Amino acid sequence: MDDGTREGAEGRRIVVTGAGGFIGAALCRRLVADGDEVVGLDRSPAVADRVQATGATFRAADVTDPAGVAAAVEGADGVIHTAALVSDWGAMADFVRVNVGGTRTVLDAAQAAGVRRVVHLSSVATWGYEFRGDLASEDAPARVCGAPYVDTKTASHLLALGRGAAVVRPGDVYGPHSEPWTSRPVRMLRAGRFVLPGDGGGILTPVYVDDLVDCVVLALRHPDAGGRAVTAHDGSPVTAREFFGHYARMLGQGPVRTLPAPLLRAAALAFETVARRTGGTPDVTRQALTYITRRGAYPNSAARDLLGWEPRVDLAEGMRRTEAWLRDDGLLG
Repeated sequence: MDDGTREGAEGRRIVVTGAGGFIGAALCRRLVADGDEVVGLDRSPAVADRVQATGATFRAADVTDPAGVAAAVEGADGVIHTAALVSDWGAMADFVRVNVGGTRTVLDAAQAAGVRRVVHLSSVATWGYEFRGDLASEDAPARVCGAPYVDTKTASHLLALGRGAAVVRPGDVYGPHSEPWTSRPVRMLRAGRFVLPGDGGGILTPVYVDDLVDCVVLALRHPDAGGRAVTAHDGSPVTAREFFGHYARMLGQGPVRTLPAPLLRAAALAFETVARRTGGTPDVTRQALTYITRRGAYPNSAARDLLGWEPRVDLAEGMRRTEAWLRDDGLLG
């Protein structure tokens, strides 16, 4: 799976896991537009219409189901693995089953079917949250921190690299249909429930979804991308206050509210305690607060040097496009 795919992108059969999700659907649209035959794999039949609207063929299968995945990837030239359990709350066993076990299942099926390139969607979270300055190199080791999402994404990242997959670490992916970085904060701002810890000076590394898709497609096609990891963000880190301030202005609001970090952490602990007792989901978690208070950014030179990738959508333009979608969708009121 490390020798790339043939020259001339058009006409290949590409399987996208997690095709009903934000990034998966965007990849399906792009690959169909490029002339590929695309199979969109997702565990939920409820997203079939969304996947088919991209022009892809929908296939219902859970990535933890070896038989279902094997049948889907038979005859494929490439597989893009985006399916994952993405949350700052949940049981470690569930994250291990989906993020590690599902990745292994996809890699096994792809190898058995003779698929020439697998691209695995990782995360900058694999470096952990606790560093206090910019990472000096993309070769910095992944870290285990006890958070189920981080630790299982790290394990699946290393597994995919060891099996010869091309790995793309996205930054903070925003744009139309993004739940964590677009829709959810807009809803919370509208409801008066969005607050940043401290002075809102935590560092974010945004990447507009179309730029991420460009990077993933390059990793799919480049002959030397197998067994390599690259990072995709726009190269211009911003504070959380600046990033979410765009949404506040779209809503006609003033600066994003802030509260002392210890106060918010105490509140998050209380939310978590209640959630454990009731089986619910907390409104905010301590992990989410840690992520939003990062103090460093990541280099992204490997994507440029290896793949020739250049982000084309800066934050101002990305937010203009996102605002148009939010207004069309009625999310700005």
